[in-house]
Amino acid sequence: MLRRTLLAILLLSIPQRVYPQVDVTQQASAIANATRDWLAGKFSTPGASGKFREVARSTQDGRLKVTYNVIVSGAPKDQNYTLVAWPINAAKPAEQMKGLSLTADGTMVCAGKTSEQCSGEKENDPVNLTLFPVPGEVVRLALVSSDQKTKIFFGIVPDPIVASGGACGLEAIRVMPHFVLALLGAKGFEANESLSFSSTSHDQSHRDDVKANDEGNFFQAMLPAVKGKQNGRTSVSVKGKTCAASLSFDWGG
Repeated sequence: MLRRTLLAILLLSIPQRVYPQVDVTQQASAIANATRDWLAGKFSTPGASGKFREVARSTQDGRLKVTYNVIVSGAPKDQNYTLVAWPINAAKPAEQMKGLSLTADGTMVCAGKTSEQCSGEKENDPVNLTLFPVPGEVVRLALVSSDQKTKIFFGIVPDPIVASGGACGLEAIRVMPHFVLALLGAKGFEANESLSFSSTSHDQSHRDDVKANDEGNFFQAMLPAVKGKQNGRTSVSVKGKTCAASLSFDWGG
């Protein structure tokens, strides 16, 4: 379990709208928005950022297997760090590893030089994060310094579900298991452009008039399940004045 102080820091970094007792649709939207901002590093200490560096990609027993190192910029090198993860099957972030350090180039390592630092097979041993992601699954990580003054939020979708149409792109991110909750992100549109968003699951179809943000991007939380159905396939499309993108993803057991 997280120490209370560390958990408090993380929860204070994330807007509290994620955690109140509200209806399912509001809660889903809040979690999806928090995921969007987490991936964008908006909860991080200003100037600090983290990214994944892919080391290996293969399959094992028919599953995708990806190994990453973590590279950090703009964070103190004289601090130890705690790694925190927010898996898609967990309600809140949880501590994963303590005593991490950063090398001169920002690589996350087990330095093994003091009793407070984790140890690897050698001094300054890079931490290999091996994942078995399903399509569209988001990986959300954070690092918190030992003095609790530096927080770095970052994430990745190792096996993305993406589509493009001209200058436009669309992605479906799995925020909860079985795609119970999806975060849809579209990009490449004009700033504040009016868009048409449509979706179809089984015999249910919806269409909404939406708007891109100042950067020409659009985000939408979606609960794709259809009442009375155990699984299905959802198709979504976002269309602007000059381009459009469409994709499909499977949900349910």
